[in-house]
Amino acid sequence: MKIIASKNFTMKDKKYIKGEELTGLSLKEIVSLNEKGFIEPLTYEDLVMLEREFENKKNKKEEK
Repeated sequence: MKIIASKNFTMKDKKYIKGEELTGLSLKEIVSLNEKGFIEPLTYEDLVMLEREFENKKNKKEEK
């Protein structure tokens, strides 16, 4: 799932431009940005799917 900036902003000394895809964020950061309106709105279903993706990545790392 792509996370897209809905406005220009700076986070952790990195600058994002409206329309740019954000990568390398944690689930907590994505939820916070969604709540504050800095990214294109995500629905509850979108957030649940993202949470599952993060869990799957975590489980795969633990298996190795």
